[in-house]
Amino acid sequence: MWVSVQGIVADKLLDLWSSLYPGMLVMIAACTAITLFSSQACNPGKVWWRNRGLLVDACYWLTLQCVAPYFRMGLLILVATFAMAFASPAEIDDYINHGRGPVSGLSFWWQAAFYLLASDFLLYWIHRIFHGASLWRYHAIHHSAEDVDWTTAYRFHPINICFGTYMVDVLMLYAGVSPTALLWLVPLQTVIALFVHANLNWTLGPLRYVVATPVFHRWHHTLPDEGGNRNFAPTFAFWDVLFATFYMPPDRLPARYGVDDPRFPAGFLKQLVYPFTGRGTAANEPGALSGLPSGLGSARPQRES
Repeated sequence: MWVSVQGIVADKLLDLWSSLYPGMLVMIAACTAITLFSSQACNPGKVWWRNRGLLVDACYWLTLQCVAPYFRMGLLILVATFAMAFASPAEIDDYINHGRGPVSGLSFWWQAAFYLLASDFLLYWIHRIFHGASLWRYHAIHHSAEDVDWTTAYRFHPINICFGTYMVDVLMLYAGVSPTALLWLVPLQTVIALFVHANLNWTLGPLRYVVATPVFHRWHHTLPDEGGNRNFAPTFAFWDVLFATFYMPPDRLPARYGVDDPRFPAGFLKQLVYPFTGRGTAANEPGALSGLPSGLGSARPQRES
């Protein structure tokens, strides 16, 4: 049985390899080319290869994010199949392709739709919790980038990853979403993460209230007294509209990013240790979330002169 499980997992991870990197490279190339035009850049003149934190982002990519999708999916599939230790190879294969749980009877596309909506809802609230006093020091690492571009999408502390996407994936498997559906959605999630962090001034018009855009997410990377405690949704901005955390002012674009802490470490290793030192602080200290300005109902942002 173990040999069968190994073969199934290897096949699925090879599928992930063949689908993940082409889409990722296309998105990186497209964002790089488009941001060279000042009319399309959110912060004209800023290019990712001159980012002040590029070396740190590269360290996160090489040590964590480069292997994270494969470790994530491989671990989930292995744990799930170990739970079916006495199942036949045919039953294991059926589980991997169709799932076991309340939504396992749905078709692949309905499972994918359920996963996208349900996981985004959960990640919205997990994101908000990470902005609280207990977990902010872990999430502050992602916000520490002073130049935000697609490379920032890889800057996450391992604890943030484990209690974010990993935990949500486990819940989705228990809900009945098949591992195959999750495997096919990982490349899409990667492309979305790269897109929303890109240095683009795109708001997508009225779709800004439906899906996350570069401007939407870049406001989230500003300081708390601007939009740093708003726009939590990874993919669907309507969660922020629904829960009154949407922020997109009509007359300007985000320009200043980072954390409001001059003592925040700049190095990769020091950042990994940082959450375990000092007391917990919330992202919105000393201000409160309710005291931040609201951008709900705003018109199209305009480029700064």
